[in-house]
Amino acid sequence: MFVIYQNGQAVCVQEKPIAFNPWKHHCGFVCNQIQQIGGEGGFQPDRFLGYIGGTLLDFYIGELPVKAIVDEVKRYFMGMGVASVSDFKHWLGLPETTFKCIYLTDGSRWVMRLGHNDEFYIHIHPGRYSTLTVRCRPSTLKTAIAYRYLFGFDEEGFEVDKVNHARKIAGLPPVESLNSASALQNFISNLRVNNS
Repeated sequence: MFVIYQNGQAVCVQEKPIAFNPWKHHCGFVCNQIQQIGGEGGFQPDRFLGYIGGTLLDFYIGELPVKAIVDEVKRYFMGMGVASVSDFKHWLGLPETTFKCIYLTDGSRWVMRLGHNDEFYIHIHPGRYSTLTVRCRPSTLKTAIAYRYLFGFDEEGFEVDKVNHARKIAGLPPVESLNSASALQNFISNLRVNNS
């Protein structure tokens, strides 16, 4: 699965018309990327973390790979007869309705919105509080990615120095104590290499 970046959004290159940012929303993708980055021997925070933004995000921790999710969404819209931007806008009910949700085969709920361009016009992300989804702040996800990159997937022991090293790589200020990093402690166990 190739990922490109357009207008600040990560999109699946070979999966038009779907726009999906797997760095922000897909645990298995993130874990695989951390492993690959480790093999390359160089972590470039701007390259890998620059597209994780917003206030809160929903992060899919289920077992469906990115390609399976994209394929299910595409099949859904093919079945609905949605084959163009105008079809999709009509399906959404724009301008009265800006998003709708669909369910995938694993029971997870996904939000469908209008994409930022006509090439990738179906923007998807996991639904808020959906099955197999956790909610976090972008800073938590960035720190967790940097932490797993630095200390591996087996590391569960938290120390403030390790957390602050990860936060520095992620371009974030240090924390005073582990009490300040409780969200990270709760979230980081989601980043495991057995995710798809």
